[in-house]
Amino acid sequence: MKKLVILLFTLVGLNAQAQSKKECKELLDAENQVAANVKMYTEIWDKILNHRDIDAINDTNFAKDVILLNQKEGIRATGIEGFKNAFNYYLTTFSDIKFTFIDVWGHGDKLIKHWNFQGKHNATGNKMNLSGVTLVKMKDGKIIEEQDFDDNLWYNQQLGQYMVK
Repeated sequence: MKKLVILLFTLVGLNAQAQSKKECKELLDAENQVAANVKMYTEIWDKILNHRDIDAINDTNFAKDVILLNQKEGIRATGIEGFKNAFNYYLTTFSDIKFTFIDVWGHGDKLIKHWNFQGKHNATGNKMNLSGVTLVKMKDGKIIEEQDFDDNLWYNQQLGQYMVK
């Protein structure tokens, strides 16, 4: 009887150890995927904004049907060309752009980017200093959706469009 109990505990222990190894591997794989997504994502947005490379918005980095949402979950742009047009606005409207990642983290295929955008508005000469957050969805190493949140009132005030009372 004693040998049977020892055998039973040994089998239970081996099963638990195998399950634990499997869970550890799954966790490590998930962490590696997030790290790869963050690396790709930060490199692409550095190219687009700091190096003014709008052509980095392409089907290598973005899904063909990528969606850009506004703050209220309305669609602002769809597809690669729509995405390019939305962000080319910043490249043509601002000079001296400095785009900074304050923090980027994620879970699975979702990332959160805390960012800061600085630049000089070409038409007014006003300096822009705006921070915000972007929710990002990725699939198979490509960006499939982004939703930006920032202070639109502050943005417009810096451009001189609304007066601060």
